[in-house]
Amino acid sequence: MNEKTDRCKLDIPEMETQHEYLYSLFDKLDTFSNNKNQPTLKLLLDEIERYVLFHFECEEHLMRLYGFTGFAVHQTEHEQFSARLIRFLDDSDAGQLNVAALRIFATGWLMEHSTLADSEYVTWIKNKRACL
Repeated sequence: MNEKTDRCKLDIPEMETQHEYLYSLFDKLDTFSNNKNQPTLKLLLDEIERYVLFHFECEEHLMRLYGFTGFAVHQTEHEQFSARLIRFLDDSDAGQLNVAALRIFATGWLMEHSTLADSEYVTWIKNKRACL
C-alpha cells in the first residue's frame, strides 16, 4: 500500500472512500498561494465545507445506528474541527486565509482523528457486526 491508501485504512469501505476524498480535497490546497479570494479557491473551500459536513453526518449516523458509547465525545471532536474550519473560511472571506495553515491543520487533524477516534467506532461496529 502507498502512503495515501494507508492513511485511509479503516476497514469500513464507505468511510475509507470518504476519507480518501477528504484527503484529495485537502491536497488540492497545495495548488494555491495566499492570493486573496481566488474564485477557484472559493469553490474548493465550499466543497471542503460541504463534504466535511456530509462525512461527519455519515459517521455519526453509523455510530448512532450501532449504539457507539463514545458518540458524544466523537461528535464533540467533529464540532471542534468544524468550528476551526469556519474560522479559516472567515479568514478567506476577509482575504486573510493562510492556505498552508489550513492544509496542515485539516490533513493533520484527519490523520490523527481517524487513527485514534475513528478506529474506536470502527472496532465497536466490527464487534457488533460479528455478533449478528
